Amino acid sequence: MKRAIVPIAALIAALATTGCAADPPLDVAQNVDLSRFQGKWYEIAKLPRATQANCNGTTAFYTLASDGSLQLVNQCNLGGATGPVYTVTMTATAPDKTVPAKLALQVSGFSGDYWILEVGPNYEYAVVGHPSREYLWILSRAPTLDTTTTQGILSRAETNQFDTSRIEYTPQPPSGERVSSDTPIGSIPPAVRTGCSIARRAAGDDEWMQWLGLAVAGAVLRTRRSRTR
Repeated sequence: MKRAIVPIAALIAALATTGCAADPPLDVAQNVDLSRFQGKWYEIAKLPRATQANCNGTTAFYTLASDGSLQLVNQCNLGGATGPVYTVTMTATAPDKTVPAKLALQVSGFSGDYWILEVGPNYEYAVVGHPSREYLWILSRAPTLDTTTTQGILSRAETNQFDTSRIEYTPQPPSGERVSSDTPIGSIPPAVRTGCSIARRAAGDDEWMQWLGLAVAGAVLRTRRSRTR
């Protein structure tokens, strides 16, 4: 098994970089001011994610740290509008300070692309996506976003080769503390240290980690079989 560690590590490294070069170019928002990106956002719509399948009324809170990183606190109600509040904390950094729109979610030594594709002129809405086109989020400072703006976003996303036919609209939180509060409610957990994103997936995506686990298990199995021959 010790000998298997090297090829398995190589496999993980390969998976971490495979496919990125094949992604078509994707423009990001220009001159993004991360200080203006701070505060509360409501998720209006998204491309489906397995880890959000049970979430209702998703909100995101961004706070800019002194080192230039952004702390993300996502909250939603599980199972329905009145379900228990689920909270996840992550940290995003801009690897290239000259392109602050190209954020990376840092988790357990790996990072996942988290690119700001659009921001409204007054930062009243934002669009975040992944260069693989597998992930897209439409965010708004209010629980609703007007139809004209939404359709414009979807039209541009389709031009950029996102499959907008799969867009899901997010049920909004009911009136109350989750709507009125400008900060996350309840206790805030530390930043996530597991379930990292690699290459073509977004951070914290369980199905990707399951796939990676199967790939590693397959490598171990192939190594064991080769020894018995």
